[in-house]
This record gives sequence, C-alpha cells and structure tokens, in this order.
Amino acid sequence: MAEPQEEYEEDGEEYEEVTDEEEDYEEEEEEEDDEEEAAAPAPQAMTPQAAMLQAMQQAQAQAQQPVGPKEWAGLKDMPAKTQASLNEVLSRMTSKGQTEMTVVFVGKQGAGKSSTLNSVLNERVAAAAPFQPETLRPLLASRRAAGFTISLLDTPGLLEGDAVSQRGMSSVKLAMKDRKVHAVVYMDRLDAWRVDNSDRAVFKALADNFGMDIWERTVLGFSHGQLSPTQLPYDQFVEARANELRSAIRSTLNAPHLELPHAVVENGSRCATNSEGEKVLPDKERTAWVPKFVSTLVDVATRLLDPMEFDEQKTYSKDDPNKKRRLLILPMLALQVFVLRPFITNLIRADIKKGKGGRV
Repeated sequence: MAEPQEEYEEDGEEYEEVTDEEEDYEEEEEEEDDEEEAAAPAPQAMTPQAAMLQAMQQAQAQAQQPVGPKEWAGLKDMPAKTQASLNEVLSRMTSKGQTEMTVVFVGKQGAGKSSTLNSVLNERVAAAAPFQPETLRPLLASRRAAGFTISLLDTPGLLEGDAVSQRGMSSVKLAMKDRKVHAVVYMDRLDAWRVDNSDRAVFKALADNFGMDIWERTVLGFSHGQLSPTQLPYDQFVEARANELRSAIRSTLNAPHLELPHAVVENGSRCATNSEGEKVLPDKERTAWVPKFVSTLVDVATRLLDPMEFDEQKTYSKDDPNKKRRLLILPMLALQVFVLRPFITNLIRADIKKGKGGRV
C-alpha cells in the first residue's frame, strides 16, 4: 500500500510557489552553468556500471534530503482574534515542553474529515468535493508556527456499504504507523439522526484494531454545525446528539468510563461570522469554532501526556466485525449434511415402504 501523501497532489506531482527573486537567481545560475558547460571539455562516455553507481548515489542523496513541516501560511490569513486564540491555546502545550501535536481524523465517508482539516489549517490541503469517491490513501499535512508543529492526518472512510472497510482500516493503520498520536477525531454529521449497526461495527473495529487507547484520546467532531433544529433549541440539540453518540460508543465497547468530549464545526462557505470575522456557530455564545475545536484537542493531548504509538505487531483483538458468526457456518453445514439430510431421507424411504409414497 502506498505511503501517506504529504500534501494534496495534482496529477501525482507536488507544486511549490517560487518567488521572483528565486526565479532571477535560478536564471543567473542557468547562465553560469551554460558558460561552464561551454568551457568544459566534452564528457567521456560512462560505462554501464559507472552509470548505475551514479544513479544509485543520486537516489540515495534524494532520499536523505530532510523533509520538514511547512510554515503555517493559512494561520496568517485568519482573523486576528482567531490567530491570538490559537497561539494562546497552543502555548498550553509548549509551556509543558510539548512542541508538536499529531491528530488523526477517522469516521465514515462524507462525515467531513477532509473539509475540517482544510478549515482548521485555513488551506486547501485535502481534496474535499461532494459526489466524488474518497481516495484510499491517507494524507498528512504538517504546519509549523512559533516553534510549534501541528500535524493533521486525514484517512479514508471506514465503511463499504454496511460493512467495515478493511481497506479503509488498513489505511488508518498505515497513517498511524511509526507516529506518535496525541488526539483522534471521530467525525460524524450533526444532522445524522440515529446511530445504527454500521456505526457500532466501526466503533468496535477501531477498538479491535488499535486497542481502547484510541478511544481514550478521541474527540467527537460534528460537522454541519450551521444546522437549525426545529424541535429543540440549538444548544440542547447539540448536547442530545453528542450524548446519543457518546452513549452508543460506551455501550458498544462496554466502556462507561470513556470521556469522549465533543466539538462542533461548520466548514461551509456560508458559515456565519462575528464582528471580528471569526467563523461562529449558532449557539447562545456565538462560539468561534476553530479555536474551540483546537482547544478541545489540546485538552486531550495535555491530559494524556504519553502519546499513542500503534504497534502493528501487537494483537489487540482477533474479532472481525465482518466475520461475526462465520465460525458457525461449518458446524451448521455439517449438521445439515450428516444429520438432517439422512434423517429426512430415512423418513421418506419409510413412507415409501409403507406404501404411502406416490398416493394422493
């Protein structure tokens, strides 16, 4: 399986912006290179062995080039108050000696994982478009600001039809491999009215594949926060929706101790804003949701000082939600072939011997 993408790709290639100064510098370098090439003697033909050795050295040099997180350009384009709030929130981690935070987004298709990642960074990093199939590759976006690095991991949806997607689960494993995860966001829609069996299968599959540690550090993220409920005030509706999902997870996993804090997001372009230009929710407090969302993640990351490290060699559970009761297939088949079939056959033969067969 392919490694996680480092950024949003177009036609399989990454593009970097180049300033005018860099372009001038590159042109000057090209002119100097042309002059040097003209003055230099013609190179001698290389042997196949030498050419192979040179190619290997070039590949090794490229592989050893350090690739670090980019500067958080989107932060500078946020409203001033949002910038100040985010800097204050992230300083809670730096004050404890933590200079990075890695967050993994999981959930079903269409729950808003990619859009939320884009909104938090204020950049178009993950491809998020309606009516288009999701990619099966995880995507990593790391940004650096004021000495702090935030890394957000987007993962594919975890359902195929009504069953847990093993390909999607494998992608989450790939995304978390060799990474220290500080918080996990389980995304769902605020306007989803009920929790069904497919949801419960996903809850259990995550616990089976990653252990209960993944749920110990999970934040429930609800997209489509601009919803206007008709039967309840907004704040009561959000609390009821969060309690419903929280209760379903606890009961499915038999883990009443799970905290599972929640946060509401609104990724649409029509999201309301306050007088300072911050995106706000339609609750009583007119909450600026981006700082609130990041603050909830930081609360989890600072509460659990040791980040989660996924061990692919460790067996968390042998259960497969898609194989539930499959072990009964062979015994039932044997019962049918060796017990029921001979029994029914003997009854028919007995009736025939008694002269009952074939009579109306």
